[in-house]
Amino acid sequence: MTWRFSTSTPIKPHSSAGTTQPRAFRHLHCTPRHAMPEIPQMSQAGSSGKVYSVVQNIMPSEEISRTVKSPTQDWTSRVPDGGWGWLVVGGSFILAMVLHLLSQGFGMIFSRYLLQEGTSSSLNFWLFNAHSCLWHVMGLMVRPLAQEFGWRQVAITGVLLAFMALLLSAFTPSPVFLFFSFSLLSGTGGGLVISMTFIIVPSYFNRRRGMANAVMMAGVCIGQMVGPPFLRFLQDEYGFRGATLILSGIILNCCVGAAFYHPVEWHLKPPPQPASPPCTEPAAKDSRQSDCGGEQDERVSLVEYMPGRGEDGTQRDREESTSTEHKPDAVDLEPDSDAPQQGVSRRTLVGRVARNTVADLVILRSPRALIIAIGSTFFIIGFYNFIMMVPFVIQIAGHSLADAANCISASAFANLVMRILGSVLSDYAWFNMRLAYMAGLAITAFSIMVFPLLESVPSMMVVMITWGMGVGTTMSLFNLIMVKFMGLENLPPMFGGTSLILASGFLTIGPLVGLVRDTSGSYAVSMWVLSGYVYLAFFLWMFMPAAQAYDRRKMEAEAVAL
Repeated sequence: MTWRFSTSTPIKPHSSAGTTQPRAFRHLHCTPRHAMPEIPQMSQAGSSGKVYSVVQNIMPSEEISRTVKSPTQDWTSRVPDGGWGWLVVGGSFILAMVLHLLSQGFGMIFSRYLLQEGTSSSLNFWLFNAHSCLWHVMGLMVRPLAQEFGWRQVAITGVLLAFMALLLSAFTPSPVFLFFSFSLLSGTGGGLVISMTFIIVPSYFNRRRGMANAVMMAGVCIGQMVGPPFLRFLQDEYGFRGATLILSGIILNCCVGAAFYHPVEWHLKPPPQPASPPCTEPAAKDSRQSDCGGEQDERVSLVEYMPGRGEDGTQRDREESTSTEHKPDAVDLEPDSDAPQQGVSRRTLVGRVARNTVADLVILRSPRALIIAIGSTFFIIGFYNFIMMVPFVIQIAGHSLADAANCISASAFANLVMRILGSVLSDYAWFNMRLAYMAGLAITAFSIMVFPLLESVPSMMVVMITWGMGVGTTMSLFNLIMVKFMGLENLPPMFGGTSLILASGFLTIGPLVGLVRDTSGSYAVSMWVLSGYVYLAFFLWMFMPAAQAYDRRKMEAEAVAL
């Protein structure tokens, strides 16, 4: 839905060198009077005495994107959509396959050791949820850190932290030491790399984004499918310490995958040449202020114009974007834009990272963003804690760790199939992402609810396969649903805001499940709590149409107020 305004004086987008437009104008699609169709209009006087014509031409955002070439579309048309992007996808496949074993393989790595030490369920849940909290906090900080130090530097640093985490955990003197060696180090390192993977892969693709996302998601599932039997073999042959040391060495090889993470602006296509004759007027200080180029320079997308947005589609600090001088954290096309900035004080770097991090949280004012973030929190906490509990539950039921590994591997195969299928189907216009996302939530919640009622390994494996199908369906659309409902230019702040709420959830409602287990003495009750979490996510998504309608009414009210 959009409102068109016309005026005898063309309205310019927000400029970095001139005056600041009223905030409401940056939400509107502006068209000069001579370009507007002859239809009945309402006249309304502005505060400056000028008369603006309000045309009720209400269209969905998808239709706007087809009829208006906004600044975001200009950048989107230049993304590689292949080329070096496939090497980025290959690197993300390696990283997702190996590093996800730190979170989803927690039970396989540490269950024998923790059961031998006789630790309580509360301590086990705190170890896992503290790790998961830091993992997702890094999702909020990864973009500001990458702006300051470069994508590859941050990714390689994260891999090294994950390597050190398992290296130290192999020599842990007590389970409490794992809070430092595993929860802190692996949560920080793995979170940096995986969060960056979810952001950088979509930014390299437009038409083939679903296919690229499918390859990345396949890495997660293949790691979950091959990892548990491999970890069980290592534990049987080399014990807890030897298996953990070998896994740390495998993680160190992920530096190869991180080395492919070039900034996307290094590989952008050349900008398209304008079809109109070359401009003969003097060049303006800012190309967005030029009166030449016709109607395109006078338009602002319905999505709020992002001042200072670099060619990587991310937002920059508003204050810094209004300056014409080069800033150290600006995204440019120079070969050294991926290198750490020199001659900048540590206080300045920390201040900029903190300021940009807080600025990203503004997106959570949108009810659509809140539904995505809170729904993702309940879903991910539910299925992460479930997969962590499975090896404990199966071993306590009298079965072997090999049975647990087989169940997890079977679920991973179903997860893989659905992640690939969901990602590929998302490229088609007829595919309804919201309904598919909600179907995955319902299947996941039902499977978790049924699992503790079973006793035989074959029946457990059937339910785990069903659970894998539900998780795969929802996770295949995890980052694509953000692009669908919030826009590609809002993916980094949306991912960061979701990560912050996720981290808060892992510190609050995550450990609550361990307390329920110790209080009730039953894994079934704690799993039913996790099932309830996922059902809450399902019900939240039922309100997404209402949230979209609310945002439309809000924009209409701002238009009328003018």
